Amino acid sequence: MLDKERIIKLLQWFILLAMFAYDGFTYLPEEMDFALLKSLYYVVIFIAFVLVICLQTSRGRVPYQPIGTVSYAIQVFIWLYLTRLLYDFMIAGVDQEIVTNPFAAIFLYANAAIIPFYGFLFFRWDLIDLRKLNTAILLILLIMGMVSMYNIFTGKALEYLGPDGRFMGNASMDTIAFGHLGTSLFLLGLSLFYQQDIRLWHKLLSIVSLVSGLFISIAAGSRGAMVALIFCFLAYLYMNGHKRKVLIGIPVLVALLVALLPVLNDFLINTMDNHALERLYASIYDPNSMDAGVTSGRDLLYEKAWQNFSDSPIIGTSFFIDGKYVHNSIFESFIGLGLVGGCLFTYFILYAFISAFQIVQRNKCYMFFALLSIQYIVYSLFSRTLSLFPIFWLTLYLVIFIKNNEFYSPDNKS
Repeated sequence: MLDKERIIKLLQWFILLAMFAYDGFTYLPEEMDFALLKSLYYVVIFIAFVLVICLQTSRGRVPYQPIGTVSYAIQVFIWLYLTRLLYDFMIAGVDQEIVTNPFAAIFLYANAAIIPFYGFLFFRWDLIDLRKLNTAILLILLIMGMVSMYNIFTGKALEYLGPDGRFMGNASMDTIAFGHLGTSLFLLGLSLFYQQDIRLWHKLLSIVSLVSGLFISIAAGSRGAMVALIFCFLAYLYMNGHKRKVLIGIPVLVALLVALLPVLNDFLINTMDNHALERLYASIYDPNSMDAGVTSGRDLLYEKAWQNFSDSPIIGTSFFIDGKYVHNSIFESFIGLGLVGGCLFTYFILYAFISAFQIVQRNKCYMFFALLSIQYIVYSLFSRTLSLFPIFWLTLYLVIFIKNNEFYSPDNKS
């Protein structure tokens, strides 16, 4: 019979792996009921969280894991955000193009941002073996990446969404998420490869992840994913003490990207009829061509966001601009929640960003989570809305909780 500690460990593993596998929904057949499946998915994770909390408190003692003053900033923000969602959808009836069912948006946000935060407060972080967890996450992402690469090579990924060159990464993953899948794979392989005393198959697996992740990120043609990849690679150099290389690496990487982009663009077009890089090509070589979709309308959204914030800087107006989200998490927090909400959000993402570097100094096994949190902070500055961005909240919370708790088993030394 399993003892209580073993059950807690298994439940925690299930929660973390299930949350990292969220994008796996995009690989299911389109005729499936995604709303029902996602609801069941979150209900199961919620039950697992509840079981962990119940087992942890079964002896009448609450082993609450404090994470410092940042906890208050996070809690105030996530509840203010929920209040704004409720007001926009249920009272003001704000027109928006993000979700057809406002209740679904509220449900998804609560399960992405609120429930994980309080559930993680009761986690036994010392039961988590980081090396095994890194490997398990790598395998999950690698399977997704292999499916997407298969769709690229067989032509299934080349369904155009519009004249700007966007294409489907697979059945339902758009080019941005597809690009960030590649970036995550690359970063995981990079962080695992660095660790000492790992087996040969780990090394080989990390090399496969590095190569396939880089290819997927390039083939997706997502500019935000490429920016995140370059930024995180520079962060990786800095974390490993190569501070001088960071200064040299910035102009070198930019120059390589500019120089090789025409070659890569021609290669994808000629070999796979993949025009995904044309938008990135236009961004650099023809930046004044609005027909190429260089900014994707973000410049207009940012101008409108500033205007909305100026009209109501104290309490904000709405998360949506003419029915669209603003494609920038900081702008979104300021226009939706005013100065208080915007400053709170800016504070705790800066806290997470700094924590990412600090936890790597403690143990190199934290490298992947540190890089992933930075990647998704960058991701949030270019796309997505915080209400429907579960992986952002997950990586943010993990870094903050790692910073304030022991999160590795004794045999997991770098």
